[in-house]
Amino acid sequence: MSSGRISVIVVLTVALTLATTAQGLVWYDRGRLTIDDVELFQDADDPSRYYYLPPAPALTLNEDGTPQLLCIKFVDPDGKSSGGLLHFLATLRLSEERLSEIADKLNEQVPGAEVAGALPLLEGSAGEDGQLATFQVISAVLSDTADGGMTRTVLSSGHAPVTPGSRAAVAAILDAHGATLLFDSLRGATSDISVSMSAQYEARVRGYNAVVRAEVETIYEHFSVVMNRQEGFTKRELRDIVDELQQEELLEIEVFDRAEGLGIDTKAMQSLLDLVTDKLVNLMFDHETGWAKVPDSETAVEKGQIRGRQERGAFVKWFAGTGNQPYMTDNQFVLKSRKDIRRKSFVLNLAQDTTIRMPVYLTGNMSGVWEEHQENTEVFRIVNLSDPAFQIRELRFVLDGEWAGAFDGLVNWVSVQIHKDYKGEERPAVDAQTQLSSADVTAGQLERVLRYPRLAESGAEWLGYQYRVGWSLLRKGNVTEPPNDEWLTTTDPIVTLRPPLEITKAELELDRQTMIDRGYRVGVVEIRSEVLGKQDTRRHSVIRVGDADPVTILRAVHDPGAEPEVRITWVEASGGGRVRGEWIGLNAGYLWVEAPEVVESEE
Repeated sequence: MSSGRISVIVVLTVALTLATTAQGLVWYDRGRLTIDDVELFQDADDPSRYYYLPPAPALTLNEDGTPQLLCIKFVDPDGKSSGGLLHFLATLRLSEERLSEIADKLNEQVPGAEVAGALPLLEGSAGEDGQLATFQVISAVLSDTADGGMTRTVLSSGHAPVTPGSRAAVAAILDAHGATLLFDSLRGATSDISVSMSAQYEARVRGYNAVVRAEVETIYEHFSVVMNRQEGFTKRELRDIVDELQQEELLEIEVFDRAEGLGIDTKAMQSLLDLVTDKLVNLMFDHETGWAKVPDSETAVEKGQIRGRQERGAFVKWFAGTGNQPYMTDNQFVLKSRKDIRRKSFVLNLAQDTTIRMPVYLTGNMSGVWEEHQENTEVFRIVNLSDPAFQIRELRFVLDGEWAGAFDGLVNWVSVQIHKDYKGEERPAVDAQTQLSSADVTAGQLERVLRYPRLAESGAEWLGYQYRVGWSLLRKGNVTEPPNDEWLTTTDPIVTLRPPLEITKAELELDRQTMIDRGYRVGVVEIRSEVLGKQDTRRHSVIRVGDADPVTILRAVHDPGAEPEVRITWVEASGGGRVRGEWIGLNAGYLWVEAPEVVESEE
């Protein structure tokens, strides 16, 4: 009896991933779970790692568990400045306590799994389909910012808090009606403030998958029985022979293809699939050399194979005759059994993945905060503006009207800085500054206003402050009053701005008759003055014999104590010759000048 068994299994897996594997890349269509409204995404390379995505943005918490929220309602007994202030920070991160609960429940469903962190979201850029991660506040009160609306200003960071540790900030100032409505809405089950966020995440998706399975099983069974019983010179022979061959040949091809929708080129993959399939078909169904080759048959028990008493052959009989053979009882049994099983299996898995960007839209309502934190004045409080701590003082800095006309052509700008100190380290000093440019003065703006708070300072001390003024003069440089980083101290609510210079005015009248008599037609007026230690000469005006107004007003800017001077250059009526006069001081206030005799002229 003989038996044989041959089993061959071939498994071939080919996987192509088009996208570069990045930390936090997740599967889009496999392994996703939802636990307590929190979505968990399976890592594309490690099935035991998951990343979480909360159902909505939430308020950022301080270390003590209080939300980073400030809601103030301020009340003015005079009814002038009542309103409110709202400021909060939002995030997409779960608290450590909540994250621990999610991890425990995940382990119940997937033993050995861990929460690796938040789902990595993309900020995007203006060049990527114009998609930017955004953060938006949805509120009827906060959106009413038109003239007469309930909200005066709303500021938001705009970008969604998608990077680790990032937060989105919202700040708003409301009028009395807006503050009241917002305060009341925060006390309800649903408030008037919702926050919405949109972003994107990258996920791996199976775009093409082809599985080829081929199996050939050949079973050959042989069974043969012969019984031979000889007694009393009688012989009976029985034969029982069974030969059986079973063959099963299976070729299975499964193809999953969504490459067209994902924009994947699968031509190379399809060519490989066709090549392997053709070779496999030839190998399976070739009955001579392939897997389907039939095993060699077993030889059954035939006549003459049984040893025992038999008649003598003719050759023996010729020499020895029949002889007197002894009697022999022959009782024999022959059994053959063979089973030959041959099994060959082939599995081919062709997979091609790609990375896609999926949008995320999350919206949550700010509710339940009042119920839990209404007694915490760091979160909710009402302020009375009649408290001296909230008094504000206005300081007006006004340009001297005399200098307004000289500003253009002399001054680039004038700046003012104030400094206010308070007693006690808990109240920091206030510093502020403003500026008045030449363009502002030309447009009729001659003053600037700066403010500082009282901060509950008692007595008249809160009225005192320090200031300094800086001037930028054309072609002369900058000068500061007082110099050397010093400050002026005052309690005046109004300060007049004057540069550290003087203005001298004078009337100039030329003797027109002598101009005619002596042959002059024009007098060119120049002014020389010293400004910031530098001497400056400039043309002031041109006086002609025929001018209707005989008097010319002169204005000169100069350093204190440095008298400005005027000079007339006379131009002859015939020939254009020039005669320069002497420099004359302007302090007299009125100057009468006669034309000189024509003695020497300058061509």
